[in-house]
Amino acid sequence: MAEGAISLLILRISGILASEAIKSAASTLARQPSAMRELMKDISEIKDELESMQSFLRTAEKLKDADESTANYIKQTRSVAFDIEDIIDEFTYKIGEEQGGILSKTIKRYRNTNSWNHLTRRLREIKNSLQNIKERRARYNTEAIDIKPSPSKVGGRSNSPAEYAHFVKEDDLVGIDENRDLLLRWLKDEEQQNMIIISVWGMGGLGKTTLVTHVYNNIKTTFDACAWVSVSQCYDTNDLLKQIIKEFCREDHNKIAIPGDIDVMDYRSLVQTICSFSRNKRYVIILDDVWSINAWFDIKYAFLDGNSNSKIVLTTRIYEVALLAHEHYRLELKPLEPDHSWSLFCKNAFWKSTNRVCPPLLKHWAEKIVEKCCGLPIAIVSIGSLLSFKEQLDTEWEKVYKDLEWQLTSNSPFSERVNSILKLSLDDIPHYLRNCFLYCCIFPEDYKIKRKRLIRLWVAEGFIEEKERTLEEVAEGYLNELVHRCLLQVVTRNEFRRVRECQMHDIVRVLALSKSKEEIFYMDYKHSRTSQRCKARRTSVTCGTIEHWNEDKSYLRSLLLFNSSMSCDFLKSVTKSSKFLCVLDLEGSSIDEVPSEIGNLFNLRFLGLRETKIEKLPKSIGKLQNLQILDACGTRIKSLPNEVTKLGKLRHLFVLINPDKMYSSLAAFGGVPTPKGIWHLKDLQTLQFFEANSEMVKKVGTLINLQTFGITKVRTSDCADLCRAIANMNHLVHLEIVAKDEKEVLHLGALRLPQSLRRVMLLGQLDKIYSLPQCSMFFGSLTNLTVFRLRWSRLVGDPLPYIQALPRLLILQLWQAYDGMKLCFKTTSFPTLKELSIGDAPQLNQIEIEKEAMPRLQELSLSGCPKLKVLPQGIEYLTTLQVLHFGEPPEELVARLWGGEGGDESREDQMKIRHIPKVIHSFKKDGKWVWERIP
Repeated sequence: MAEGAISLLILRISGILASEAIKSAASTLARQPSAMRELMKDISEIKDELESMQSFLRTAEKLKDADESTANYIKQTRSVAFDIEDIIDEFTYKIGEEQGGILSKTIKRYRNTNSWNHLTRRLREIKNSLQNIKERRARYNTEAIDIKPSPSKVGGRSNSPAEYAHFVKEDDLVGIDENRDLLLRWLKDEEQQNMIIISVWGMGGLGKTTLVTHVYNNIKTTFDACAWVSVSQCYDTNDLLKQIIKEFCREDHNKIAIPGDIDVMDYRSLVQTICSFSRNKRYVIILDDVWSINAWFDIKYAFLDGNSNSKIVLTTRIYEVALLAHEHYRLELKPLEPDHSWSLFCKNAFWKSTNRVCPPLLKHWAEKIVEKCCGLPIAIVSIGSLLSFKEQLDTEWEKVYKDLEWQLTSNSPFSERVNSILKLSLDDIPHYLRNCFLYCCIFPEDYKIKRKRLIRLWVAEGFIEEKERTLEEVAEGYLNELVHRCLLQVVTRNEFRRVRECQMHDIVRVLALSKSKEEIFYMDYKHSRTSQRCKARRTSVTCGTIEHWNEDKSYLRSLLLFNSSMSCDFLKSVTKSSKFLCVLDLEGSSIDEVPSEIGNLFNLRFLGLRETKIEKLPKSIGKLQNLQILDACGTRIKSLPNEVTKLGKLRHLFVLINPDKMYSSLAAFGGVPTPKGIWHLKDLQTLQFFEANSEMVKKVGTLINLQTFGITKVRTSDCADLCRAIANMNHLVHLEIVAKDEKEVLHLGALRLPQSLRRVMLLGQLDKIYSLPQCSMFFGSLTNLTVFRLRWSRLVGDPLPYIQALPRLLILQLWQAYDGMKLCFKTTSFPTLKELSIGDAPQLNQIEIEKEAMPRLQELSLSGCPKLKVLPQGIEYLTTLQVLHFGEPPEELVARLWGGEGGDESREDQMKIRHIPKVIHSFKKDGKWVWERIP
């Protein structure tokens, strides 16, 4: 992946040449030393040279494993790329020096003349090195490489792992019953009037081919014609069509001979032959291992005249390909459950024994080995087969477990089989995704990676190419593509079905770590403390402390801490020795001070201080002219220095004290005072959470690029100006308005919100007469609103009529929001609502739910409602409800639900909620919350 390093470098150079600092320098070139003019010219020329190398490297990467000279060439190119990066970083660092301090720019430019001369000499030496590499390789274009697709990837008829799937015995198949039955049901379905495309997709090694081939062999005789072909990455369309013809003839009941001239047929003749053969026949075709939708579009004309009840089954690890099938005919395979994993392992590790049972002596290490495979069948089968030839000694199996990572990345029999499957996915990653993919292995094993954090790190690293959308939107597209390629696994999704958290499969991560080491992309400090450390650009510390890291750190560009600690003194040493650092993420560390030397990191773009003990930031932070993300959420910072307003490139600014206590009371909601002039940061997309003041609410409307805006300590007198300011924020997605205290009344009747808004949180007392009726005018236009939270509003009138028609509302929370006695959910109200939470409603004694109200509700929580002594009327209509929670309910209600009192009425209540899988109530006991399930 040297091409990834080159791609990143080209992006960096393009960004630098287009930056305001360089444009400013260019405007005064006539007065600058000639050395700087020459340096900028050389930088531009070397960018052109790198671009000419790019396409060659994309092809060369595929051959480096088989060609030593190509591997050496790539290694040399990567080394040169790092040297160029050093020069570019120093160049931008020197430009930054010219922009700050007390000396005049002219004096600084002339003072840096020696630096420009030095960098120019170094850059020209590198250009000479590139020329030498070029001459040794003859030329850079891909014509220099004679690529001949191997037979295993043309037509699919070779001794590939897919071929072996035809001979797997049914007794050796584990955990496929449910998927097998579903696939059989689809294939046997004769009610469809059109040809059906079915897709089976998932990450490599999950057993897609094994499952489909097993079903195919059991059902193919029920069709008039059948064919099973492997497509793979390097398919040839004509060869694919020829193979289908051969399969049709070979599997035909009448043993039709293969056309004698098939080898000389052109595309049109091949298509016509298939059409003629399949006309009026009911056929099933398996297209195994499809990597591109083009594979189907290239051959589909051969199947337009087939029987309408025919079936085509695709197996793929690419989500885009899976979409070729109708949404009701897509089967996504998941890793095996633990019990199935264990069963599959025992079948392969102990196949020599009659009962295939693991001996007690080996069980501990066997279970750890199976756990490490994370339900991936190819890994389980391969390591099981390897162990079947090992002595059955616990010491021997312990050794295998401890060497498992080595086994995966060496040339062992185990790795050969696993890599033959998984390495294809890695090799197929597009160039623009490669750095993003490798970056994910920086996070510890089994780490749940948050979407927002990951894409902001990608942006700060410079991995994302500017397009018409924001960098963050492009980055999220990259994340989704990695998910759709099964290289990242989704752990949770948010209410918008966007990825909230993801993680790497352990086996994929091991291979990515091996690739990272090879590319000098990343190194885990824990794993390299006792070995010779390679000068990787990125380092993470996954445990312990790094106080003893004494070697040179000048090569470092990114440093991330996980479950680790760092002292202020050590951070000082980092800022001195790693002056080109662009990412510093100390989230969750015990550090309590940021040294003033942080201002020396002119190239820093990401500063992560989340959940640290830091109480203040130094004024020198204003020197970080390239800083894009400052995350101080969950720190002890109570104010920011005014110098923050000098950070012209800042895109995301988070400051929140005590996030765990933010809903306990308005007084505990910890925003910070707004630095004067924050409204000058025009690139801000996130501003959260800052205290209102009269000047701020008038001028914050100039931040028209804001997508997330959280403001606290809002007073009644601020509301008019605040409403006008928010009206200018046409890209707003997430809005949070918090009153000064629980007595302050928010006059928000004049609030006009953009249609882009998805989440609204209003914390504070609302004007009881005007707020919601007037707000209903803009609520009706919020067609994208999915989350609405009201707290401490203390409304007397029923708020539901004003929000019940919101077409996409998924979550509604009313906490201390309603002081009335009755709430009525009308027919057809809240058509998409999934979660409803009502809390601290002291007067509420009746809830009425009409039929067809909230037809998709899944969770209902009623807490702190002491007068609500009966079930909500009509709760039996909520047929989709999965969870019903009562928090500190009246004793009468609990008794009725438990059947202790009420006789017939109690039994009637129990009948009304018997369709709900989980009914619970919570209460405090000895100062702690207790949760009990109601049977």
